[in-house]
Amino acid sequence: MNVIKRLVGSMVLVCAVAQVQAAEEVWLDMPQSELVYLQLEQGTVVFKLADQFAPRHTERFRQLVRAGFYQGLTFYRVIDQFVLQAGLPEDEKHPTLTNQNWPGVEAEFSWPVRAADRYTLVQKPEIFAAETGFNQGFAVGRDNGQEWLLSCPLTINMARDNDANSGTTDFALMRGQAPRHLDRNMSVFAKVVWGAELLNLVKFGPSETGGIITDPKSRSRILKASLGSDLAKSAQLPLQWQDTSSPAFAEALTQRRLRGNEFFKHKGNGALDICYSQVPVRLKPL
Repeated sequence: MNVIKRLVGSMVLVCAVAQVQAAEEVWLDMPQSELVYLQLEQGTVVFKLADQFAPRHTERFRQLVRAGFYQGLTFYRVIDQFVLQAGLPEDEKHPTLTNQNWPGVEAEFSWPVRAADRYTLVQKPEIFAAETGFNQGFAVGRDNGQEWLLSCPLTINMARDNDANSGTTDFALMRGQAPRHLDRNMSVFAKVVWGAELLNLVKFGPSETGGIITDPKSRSRILKASLGSDLAKSAQLPLQWQDTSSPAFAEALTQRRLRGNEFFKHKGNGALDICYSQVPVRLKPL
């Protein structure tokens, strides 16, 4: 009887997986008002702002972009496999702006879980949280009724000093291994969704200075930053990303968890690193 039950259970699971695989992929348009185009010497990198999670920081970032703050500034602290930090070092003057009155932004480390959010569980328990999952395209952690954006590669936070509310203008882009020790310690407000490969060309800083590049002429430069909604339509990229609450995305996570491809001889323990599971992004088909 137990054998029959297992066989029936397996058949139900196979049928359910087949139904999910048959589901069409769901792609969501990224509003141009939520995209920031960073024109680097190497090409264009696009950020997706997380308005629903860090509204104070995305509001400040929009203000800075529209004020032309980042135009001509540099990546002055770059550590291989960790961070690309850009903005204006304390001992340097802005090349064009005289107004430097940018007060600190109140920290947005976490917020109460919202039951209505479209959330897809990935791992429970998880090493740095009770659980992790995707919420509207962003990787989040959850614990004791609180939720926060994870410090996965390609996420962007507002640089600060020891004061939690001291972030003003400079941003730090996570690159390489996921610095999860920063979870709930930095205000993550965006992620890179286009042009990530260009970040490999940004000049690194020396290890003996903690990645600080003291000579401005030796740094990689930001030529311009623009909100997508402020650009001419011909300059906008019609970006879409996969709906992280769709059955197709859930099935992709399942397959990654199972390591079903015959290439894998060791199938793991079924755990899944959410930071390794990037959300697919594409240009909208014509």
